[in-house]
Amino acid sequence: MDVNFGCLVLYGQSWHGAACESSQFVCYIVLYAIYNIWFHPLRKYPGPWWLAASRIPYTISVLRGTAIREVKELHEKYGHVVRINPDTLSFTSSQAWPDIYGPKRPGGRGNIPRDPTYYMKPGKAIFDKESHRRLVTCKLAPSLHEVHLQKYATLFISKLQESRHESSTGVVDLARWINLLTTDIAGAFVLGESFGGLQGGQIHPWLGTIAWNVRIFTFIRELSRYPGVLRAIDSCWPRSKEREEESFMARSIAKRIVKGTDRHDLLCIVEASGEERVPSDEMEAMAMLFVIAGSETTASLLTGSVHLLLKHPLVLQKLTSILRKQFRSSSDMTLFALQGLEYLNAVLQESLRLYPPAPGNLFRRTAAEGHVVMGKAIPSHTSLTMHLWAANRSPLNFHMPDHMVPERWMKPRPAEFENDDRDVMKPFGVRPQDCPGKSFAWAEMRLILARMLWHFDFKLVSESCDWIDRQKVFIFCQRRPLRVKITAVA
Repeated sequence: MDVNFGCLVLYGQSWHGAACESSQFVCYIVLYAIYNIWFHPLRKYPGPWWLAASRIPYTISVLRGTAIREVKELHEKYGHVVRINPDTLSFTSSQAWPDIYGPKRPGGRGNIPRDPTYYMKPGKAIFDKESHRRLVTCKLAPSLHEVHLQKYATLFISKLQESRHESSTGVVDLARWINLLTTDIAGAFVLGESFGGLQGGQIHPWLGTIAWNVRIFTFIRELSRYPGVLRAIDSCWPRSKEREEESFMARSIAKRIVKGTDRHDLLCIVEASGEERVPSDEMEAMAMLFVIAGSETTASLLTGSVHLLLKHPLVLQKLTSILRKQFRSSSDMTLFALQGLEYLNAVLQESLRLYPPAPGNLFRRTAAEGHVVMGKAIPSHTSLTMHLWAANRSPLNFHMPDHMVPERWMKPRPAEFENDDRDVMKPFGVRPQDCPGKSFAWAEMRLILARMLWHFDFKLVSESCDWIDRQKVFIFCQRRPLRVKITAVA
């Protein structure tokens, strides 16, 4: 009886202690939310109260891969500036580009540092400013690689022909073949040889993990914002897998070095740029970034361009007619000749607007002294981002924002598009932190899209009609199969 009574007392005490701790936690959450809504330095910025109260709703959107579309809806309701979580502001105005990402200017504008919590990574440090500077000083001239680009473009067309013949309906997964093409080109440019994807019809095992790894990195990056989570993640992070990936890249670079320096790939260009010898770990990070970012973004843009063209048949008809009249043979499609095709450039520009391949936000964090963005002083330690997806499709920036209208990028342009804020469209970023592979990407996109449309007629299969709308975004757009019926042009 006494023993049982003692147990009840102890149980009651432990329950009471747990209840007190739970009550304290609930009180903390409530007070934290009250502070964020009514007393936080960002309290006057527009946005829904639940996003101001806690980061949890935004985190859920990120983990679901739906954040870009949900933030776009917020901008449509609240305007160019929205508070998307307690310490973060999202922008869609062209003025935000130079004020946040541009060179430092008087009055606290420009050169806002990267938000370290969004650029963390277990293990090897992410690509830094010094590595970026090395690449910017290199001569990444696409003309030096025209022979290789043309070779892979020709192989790509022949493989599409084979795949079309192997299918009883003539339907192929275009997204898969474009991915094989862009990874092969990235491998040849970075490591001096392709990954053999087009030739074998299969993605390289190392490349096959990219989409999953990017998703995991997105989860880690977001969950690291919660106290204690980063330490837990770091302790259970599969180091063996990371070492395996780094070992593959190290072996690939070592294999490339043995071949000498008489090539025009990334390693040769960096070595010839007049820089001091690049450390091996930096070269591995540089190579990994170029392979992943270069192949993923280009594959997304090319696949997205075809989908958008098939959804806008008049645009497709006009571009196809121009290409087939301009070139008697696909061998006439040199990089120089394609560069001068205004309508082709406008179609790609409009594709980049409607379907930016990496719409994940570019986060910066204001320093202790604060900064000025769009004429307003931003408090210190505030996270800022230019929201590409929302900005590119905002009715505040573009007339008929969800329609594909290449003419808005041409001169003379239709009067109704004259007031479009075209300066907001910066898919490759702004100097001094813009993409060093921009010119190479443009050359590759022009060539592949032109060759595809010159050789084939495409028809969208019904299951792929909402291809863009169904995609989730984890830094990069997570591409689904794009099934199209291909007919060879005689």
